[in-house]
Amino acid sequence: MDALQQLCSGMNDDLALALSAVLRTRTDVTLAGTERLAYGNFVGGLENPTFFNLVKAEPLGDCVMLSIEPAILYPMIDRVLGGGQDDEPALCRPLSDIERPLAARIVRVFFEQLRQAWSGVADFDFAVVQVESNPRLLRALPADEQVTVLRFCVSLGRWRGAIRLCVPCRLVESLGSELPATSAVETASVASASAVEISVTLAETTIAADELASLRVGDVLVTETPADSPALVAVAGKAKYRARPGVYRGRLAVCINESLQRAKSTSRVEKQRAVGDHPHFAPDSPLPSSPVCLHT
Repeated sequence: MDALQQLCSGMNDDLALALSAVLRTRTDVTLAGTERLAYGNFVGGLENPTFFNLVKAEPLGDCVMLSIEPAILYPMIDRVLGGGQDDEPALCRPLSDIERPLAARIVRVFFEQLRQAWSGVADFDFAVVQVESNPRLLRALPADEQVTVLRFCVSLGRWRGAIRLCVPCRLVESLGSELPATSAVETASVASASAVEISVTLAETTIAADELASLRVGDVLVTETPADSPALVAVAGKAKYRARPGVYRGRLAVCINESLQRAKSTSRVEKQRAVGDHPHFAPDSPLPSSPVCLHT
């Protein structure tokens, strides 16, 4: 995220000059901040209506999103049309058919400057795929997918507003070593602040829909999984390890036995511990195993 911010911070002056030429008046642009969050949270925080663009980034074949707040978009459109009455209130409505091409011109200016700023990483070609006034109607990504949002503050006379560029984290990761390097301290800081979801699956089974509808507290589900089978540990939704369930310092826990990635190459985890060797881990815990009893 720091590397992406560093990559885009240099386009402030160039974007300001390019917009000033189009709008024929001084325009100031500042990269105000960078934030990592779920795509659903990003969309939920946008105004409705707003000017929301889905833009394809070639050659990666992925998409980025650009949002321009009405508070600054309408004054810019007014300047393009030759206006500029500072005493007029900012509008808050969807764009008309006449205004859309003018707003698209501003979008093209932005992505031309972004293309130049990213030219040291790859030769990008940006193309607008879809435009919406209600960002919640455009399901560009799953709601829980992580994105990086760069917020540019634009000043035009007394008008202020934000342009937000939303980049999927997978796109940033695909650029890999091409991004500007960050220091070891910065990398460690970002890593330590990142939260990763871990889930453990003890057993799985299938039942008929009518059986599911009739389940009650106290019913027993019998699986095909032996009681001594290892549990499956998933990291960020992807199965990574086999583990033994038990108790650690009075809490439910699992002891990692094997890495699935290394198991595929018939190699055991190099520093695997025997379950009984850990002084605080008790494998004989009353964890649910086949059969499973449902409780409130």
